[in-house]
Amino acid sequence: MDDVEPTDVSEDFARLVALVEETGERVSVTEGGEPAWVLLPAAELAGLEHWAQRAYGALPLPPDRAHELPPGPEEQGPYVRYTHADGVRMTFTRGRVVVAELRSTRDLAWLEEWARNGRQGYMDPKQAEAFAEFLARQPPVGER
Repeated sequence: MDDVEPTDVSEDFARLVALVEETGERVSVTEGGEPAWVLLPAAELAGLEHWAQRAYGALPLPPDRAHELPPGPEEQGPYVRYTHADGVRMTFTRGRVVVAELRSTRDLAWLEEWARNGRQGYMDPKQAEAFAEFLARQPPVGER
């Protein structure tokens, strides 16, 4: 994961989005040397959201959202940047396809925790059936 300062990207994220699109890896945006935001490839974000929703259904937004920037599209080189209503998240598209999303490190940690819980609690149908059969073969508690 590469690290960059916000002054290095200012209002033009095109270079970073191209890097994420090319490598498929995260880019960390730091503030004062500390990670503050992460630019994620769309496929990785989709995977995290899938597993988080698998366990908990629709995801609520984390609390304490700041409303700083107005939402709406803005061209960033070959990409279009959509700033979400919370003023923090930004989605980048190219040719009507989502390429990357900028998330705060706090939001990303929250999403990763929910995704981890979703993955840990998931059993595919064959595994769930085998586990149910195993449990059915166990004697009732106290009869051992």
